[in-house]
Amino acid sequence: MSPALKKSARICGFVIGLALVVAAIIAIARSAPTIAHLREVIVRPNWMFIALAMGAALGNIVGSGGMFFALVRRHGRITMCEMQGLVAASSVLNYLPMRPGLVGRIAYQQVVSGIPLRRSTLSIVEAAVVCAATIMWMALAVTLVHFTGARVLGGIVAALPILAGLAYTWPSSVPWRVYFEAIFWRWIDLLSWSVRYGAVFAILGIDLTPESAAAAACIAAAANMIPFVGNGLGVREWASGLAGPALATWTTDIGLAAELLNRAVDLVVVVPIGCASMPWIARAMRRATSK
Repeated sequence: MSPALKKSARICGFVIGLALVVAAIIAIARSAPTIAHLREVIVRPNWMFIALAMGAALGNIVGSGGMFFALVRRHGRITMCEMQGLVAASSVLNYLPMRPGLVGRIAYQQVVSGIPLRRSTLSIVEAAVVCAATIMWMALAVTLVHFTGARVLGGIVAALPILAGLAYTWPSSVPWRVYFEAIFWRWIDLLSWSVRYGAVFAILGIDLTPESAAAAACIAAAANMIPFVGNGLGVREWASGLAGPALATWTTDIGLAAELLNRAVDLVVVVPIGCASMPWIARAMRRATSK
């Protein structure tokens, strides 16, 4: 795909995503029960679930940052804290057309950390593979519980990727070690999404089972991977909304409302961290380019 076509596709993706968000808000506004739920949230907020959702959002940053750090740390000078800040800033900027956050992170890694452009680009492909693999594994655990009712077995299957963290005890020469490390951190991210969905639905008065929360996390993670739409804008809202009736767990309107609450959590947690990270990222870029 030519650069001009990519630019047009990203702008179209942003416009479509924004239109889908507006459509979600309109759909919620037309649902009296959902409006009543949201009014209750505002009047009598459940601070425990709000704190849980915010804590899980921090887990998303840690998990995503850890995954990219695992994939690139051998190829340049970068710390885990730097990567956390880069991921947070990138998440904020990726809401804009052209996904400037992704481009900025790659530029930082090349200019400041000395990570070759080719390696950074390859890490994005590797991250996509890791994300797809973990989503499928989580979906397998959910499917196992759904068809057998064996929650203990499903929980064991869901917990297995945590063992990938043992890769940190292996010698650096062990093949595939870096991918096990990436899987471990991506699993932290996906589990954080599961907790986050459990919390936002609980805020709306819907008690999700662990497998339903995990299913919601899989849907959101898949929506976030769609190209040309930053952070699954709009797509995530409708994917979650339409999946509810199919899973016989929540209504479309409640799913839309839960996803918009998730966006609000991003505004409260991810956006401030990302914005706070941008000044030092800019200073580091200036210092590196002035040498």
